[in-house]
Amino acid sequence: MLQNYNRWRVLRIFFDNPLTQGLQLREISRKINLAPPSVKKYLEELEEEQFISFKKSRVQNFPIYFANRDNEKFKYYKKIDLQERINSTGLLKFLDDTLLPNVIVLFGSGSKGEDTELSDIDFFISSKSKTLNLTRYEKKLQRKINIIFEPDFNKISKELKNNILNGIPLSGYIKVF
Repeated sequence: MLQNYNRWRVLRIFFDNPLTQGLQLREISRKINLAPPSVKKYLEELEEEQFISFKKSRVQNFPIYFANRDNEKFKYYKKIDLQERINSTGLLKFLDDTLLPNVIVLFGSGSKGEDTELSDIDFFISSKSKTLNLTRYEKKLQRKINIIFEPDFNKISKELKNNILNGIPLSGYIKVF
């Protein structure tokens, strides 16, 4: 999957907008600046692997493509894509350098590959609370960022602990005992 970057760019459109009313081939082509014949080829491959599905438009006879959010491989690659974006934007390095935390955990819908364009990105950071300006990173990631600060993991409610422990550690480790 990662070997073909243009194929990834086509799939990334569906990672970013999994709830859309569907996308047409030319619309995808314009958004990622890739020729329609190439986009068509990648869409056919992604449909064959069940990452996306399509149906014919009632008004026009063109297919409309949708993300297959129930596909486990789609969720898996969506999680990888989000982690890669968090790293490539410099957000993880910024949080590490600014807060010097024991751990940074991505949790919530983003850690499950179930986030949508309306979701936020949830982080647990084991450190003292600090006001951060994250607008630059929110623009790059096209999502609101929500951070929960707590230096002592044992002071957190059981439900939140469970969500955090089921998340993805991006930096450091959680000291439970």
